[in-house]
Amino acid sequence: MNTVVNQIHKRSFPFLLLSIFFCWSINAQNKATKDSLITRHEVRLDIFQLIVLPGIDVSYERFIDDLSSWGVSAFINFDNEFSEAYRFEHFEISPYYRLYFKKNNAHNSGFFVQPFLSLTSGEYDYYSEELNFNAANNSSDYGVNDFFGLAGGALIGRKWVNQKRYTFEIHAGVGRYFVLESDNNAYRDGTAYPRINFSIGRRF
Repeated sequence: MNTVVNQIHKRSFPFLLLSIFFCWSINAQNKATKDSLITRHEVRLDIFQLIVLPGIDVSYERFIDDLSSWGVSAFINFDNEFSEAYRFEHFEISPYYRLYFKKNNAHNSGFFVQPFLSLTSGEYDYYSEELNFNAANNSSDYGVNDFFGLAGGALIGRKWVNQKRYTFEIHAGVGRYFVLESDNNAYRDGTAYPRINFSIGRRF
């Protein structure tokens, strides 16, 4: 009887090892699949700027944890006329920090608040007029000023993420220039500006 039992043990031992290896492989594969869903990077394209101006605004976001991230946005404006009414920058680079309000099914999604800094350059039209008691001495000046600016601000928004890691985001906010230097010491009227964004993106 003992001989039979020993034979069974000897024959079943390889199958036991194979079963343990199989279970370990399945567990490792499931863990790898789960880890692959935890993304740390996202790239977005602002379709609002692309259609309205036109201009290109591309953003990169790096997730710190489920509720916070940092990133940078780069903007290039290809329009020199309509942009005077909305964006008079030709180039902007903007680092930011983002804080999400609560955890959702997809990490780093839902409502958020985002403070940012902005380094800009571009040009804008200016007009000045000097009036005197003698009309013959009146003078006016019109031209284009190049400028360089440093600004900061904040915005609020919301992000949606689907199962294939595609994202859609909307946000709005306001910024204000701390430094705005231009030719001839001329300044653009008003130092506050709006920010509106509708973007699509992909996580990886």
